[in-house]
Amino acid sequence: MKTKSILSLALAALIALVAAPATASAGIVHTDRVNANTTDVFEFTFPAGEVTRITVSGDGDTDLDLFIYDENGNLMDSDEDDTDYCIASVRPRWTGKFKIKIKNWGDVYNEYRLIIE
Repeated sequence: MKTKSILSLALAALIALVAAPATASAGIVHTDRVNANTTDVFEFTFPAGEVTRITVSGDGDTDLDLFIYDENGNLMDSDEDDTDYCIASVRPRWTGKFKIKIKNWGDVYNEYRLIIE
């Protein structure tokens, strides 16, 4: 498992800060590639009381699963079907850091788009 710390995510977050309150729900779109049989991990701060929707749309080559965990490691929502299109959402009771995990079950990479709104 690897944790991504990507300049484009920082740039998207900076743009969101300028355009709206400093939350992931302001809207982030990120394109990435998860290697075969690995998991990409992202961390975002989600605001209390607001619904944040996370969508992953892959290239169709492999099965992707989506997991969202709170800062205490509790699974908040997931999408574990047999496709590479995943939707999950959370409405936190507190503002905190949440982990988004995208698991590739295939034997080849999958290029995906992560949308947080």
